[in-house]
Amino acid sequence: MELAFIDCSIAGVSGDMLTAALIDAGAPAVKVKKAMLRAGKLFGDIEVGVKRVRVNEIKATRIEVETEDEGGRTYREITGRLRKLMLPEQVREVTFNALKTLADAEVKVHGKPLSQLMLHEVGAADAIADIVGCCTAAYELGLLEREVLASEVAVGKGTTTFAHGRLPLPAPATLEILHGKPIRGVDTNVELATPTGAALLVALADRFVDVYPPMRIDAVGYGAGARRLPSPNLVRVCLGEASGRGLKLQEISMLETNVDDISGEVIGYTLEKLLAEGALDASATPILMKKGRPGFLIKVLTKPKDAERLARLLMLETGTLGVRVLPLVHRYALEREVVRVDLRLAGRKFRPRVKVARERGKLVGFAAEYEDAKQIAERTGIGLREVISRVEEIARRKVR
Repeated sequence: MELAFIDCSIAGVSGDMLTAALIDAGAPAVKVKKAMLRAGKLFGDIEVGVKRVRVNEIKATRIEVETEDEGGRTYREITGRLRKLMLPEQVREVTFNALKTLADAEVKVHGKPLSQLMLHEVGAADAIADIVGCCTAAYELGLLEREVLASEVAVGKGTTTFAHGRLPLPAPATLEILHGKPIRGVDTNVELATPTGAALLVALADRFVDVYPPMRIDAVGYGAGARRLPSPNLVRVCLGEASGRGLKLQEISMLETNVDDISGEVIGYTLEKLLAEGALDASATPILMKKGRPGFLIKVLTKPKDAERLARLLMLETGTLGVRVLPLVHRYALEREVVRVDLRLAGRKFRPRVKVARERGKLVGFAAEYEDAKQIAERTGIGLREVISRVEEIARRKVR
């Protein structure tokens, strides 16, 4: 299984440092910089520089964003402008998740409704550029398809000046965002973890762990901050494969709802959309409801962080008035990874994805990615079952 680990225990996390670490780990700097400029220029003049630096003799990447924009915008204004950007759907989703996390934290801190709240530093051009750039880098590196773990977050002490005046460190919004997550105090009067960095971390990480996970490391990236600190001012990102063997106990959420007044076509469409939006599994079972009415029990398995979003989607598409949530469901799962194979069919070349399952390192199964196989079938005119069979046969011969 592909794995990413974000180490924020050294010097906290900020949007620019996390983006820089992802670039250092292999995300294309040109694409990320272009995304940052396009997003930032929706809000003001902005310049973005990406350069190589050394921090305590460690080679790292630093991002420097310059703008005179000071923010002071509503959440609706920010999201309205960002919707004009052409972004991959996954980038758009994680971008808006991070923004909503930021806005919700500010609402809780200041006690104002979202419609009346002005976002200052976190609503400025540089912060928006950091968010879109980080999400673009994560997408380009494949982090949105991996399990992402994060360390405890280092935080500073003292006070610093914000648009609202002098505030204690960690910033109140940062603490709200990191509520329930592990933090570590550092004896330095500097803001180590910023609200933007914390929001991006929460949007990307599936869970937080106390120590490095067992993994085979394929790439390491370092993102440098501008300040000089007693400890190295770095965020570190490690990419690789989980090295644990055998079955893995996973924490997931289960959503359930009963429906009795929609057609089978709508049920099928809803299940497809749930899966496309990130559900781990979705199914519908015929049931007999009160007063003898026939209906369906819809069940959805999802990562805990996606539960609320998918519950809203389920209510929107089916019209159900409520969705039951079983928040701490566990399941045993085989080690899984997604690989690409080379397929030549009807005189054309394709690279479809295949899910590979292992048990204690031993191959136990293959499953061609349905959407890739469907697209190949449509483009070649060859039957879907034959395409799936060809893809899995290549995987059986090539994957070790």
